[in-house]
Amino acid sequence: MADIATPEFLNDLKSLYPAPENYVDGDWFLAAGIAFSSSNCPEGVPCILRYALDDLEKLPDISNEDRRLLVQKMRDGIFKSGMISGYPKAINALVSLYEATPEELRDTELLRDPNRSKEDVAAAGQAYFDSTYGDTAVTVQSLLRSAYPDLEHFTLTLGYGYVYAFLEVTSAKETSFTMISALIPNDTPRQVEWHLTGAIRNGATVEEVRAVREIALRIATKAGVSLKHEVPNI
Repeated sequence: MADIATPEFLNDLKSLYPAPENYVDGDWFLAAGIAFSSSNCPEGVPCILRYALDDLEKLPDISNEDRRLLVQKMRDGIFKSGMISGYPKAINALVSLYEATPEELRDTELLRDPNRSKEDVAAAGQAYFDSTYGDTAVTVQSLLRSAYPDLEHFTLTLGYGYVYAFLEVTSAKETSFTMISALIPNDTPRQVEWHLTGAIRNGATVEEVRAVREIALRIATKAGVSLKHEVPNI
């Protein structure tokens, strides 16, 4: 499926996202990498990386930190997306990304603190959950608890606490984009609708959210993902 990630197609995807002042803040490449991963096309991920790094090299005053942050955003976004699309897909995408990453831009140390207390992790998870769901947080959390108490505990502590609430690489807004980009190829419209709105709560503009939605939808369609449901919009 790498042949679908042509320069022309990637040009079109990039053009959908509002042009940022700083290239690394233009989250089209984050959304695209995750959508390829969730569409079970990990071979598309290195195409995104090479395209974005080549783009970056055309700009003045680019540092190795800019390059490193771009790769880290893709890496952390795909890691976060595994909570939605499944870690087998995320593993394949991360391995493809690793193989295409220049050695000096690879991470060799943990980014998340493995020594944080369970209480700290749970508190961070609850805070990010509340910021994402806003005035619907109590209702959604109650739904998770009613469906299966273990689901609520897992979601708030491991899902939101350990995985999503780490915002030092991918911001709150970008984490919402991670969810949207993974959910659309997953064909889960209820959750897509939740996180389209959640992205706004986490600081995205309507234009940015619509761009991320369209990027993920175009990739899923191009990859041959069969969507049984209409994708919600905002």
